[in-house]
Amino acid sequence: MAAVFYLPYLPNISWLQNFAKYDSVLIEAEENFVKSTFRNRCEIAGANGKQVLTIPIIGGRDHHQLYKQVRISYTENWQKRHLQAIRSAYGSAPFFEFYAHKFELVYQKQFEFLFEFNSELLKITLSVLKLNNNLHFTTEYMKESSETIDLRGANESSTELKYYQVFEERNGFVANLCALDLIFNEGNRSLEVISR
Repeated sequence: MAAVFYLPYLPNISWLQNFAKYDSVLIEAEENFVKSTFRNRCEIAGANGKQVLTIPIIGGRDHHQLYKQVRISYTENWQKRHLQAIRSAYGSAPFFEFYAHKFELVYQKQFEFLFEFNSELLKITLSVLKLNNNLHFTTEYMKESSETIDLRGANESSTELKYYQVFEERNGFVANLCALDLIFNEGNRSLEVISR
């Protein structure tokens, strides 16, 4: 059975756990942009605990449009800030030097649309994790059906999954962070970790 997901800015652990369960996956490309979600924000764990990274969008909170039409704002240098935060949080992580360059290349480009930027990050994330699901993007809005599991609105606020984290001794384990936390801390064991 196929499952349909929304496209996040760097999927969190719960999203990845759900994704890994299905051989056939659809990413909703025809939905309206939903504010205050992980579509333009992600969470990492720094020296002082959880940190939220948000991609600014043109029109901010007051626009109603298709997700794939949402434009990224470059009036502030958010890419540099996000990269600095990621380096600060994970520079001493065991696998940072092996994988960071793959993600940094995406941050060095200026994508017009949020959906394109997130798609590129998802491709890299899935490649690093070796998640070879049969992945497709929808060409029209996917209505609920008995043939697909709808995970577009799944609550991703909790997961019991634990693994090594750089600042765990200082802050305790911080659950359900973005994929970078898992990849930089667990490296080639990441798929094994989310498949538990």
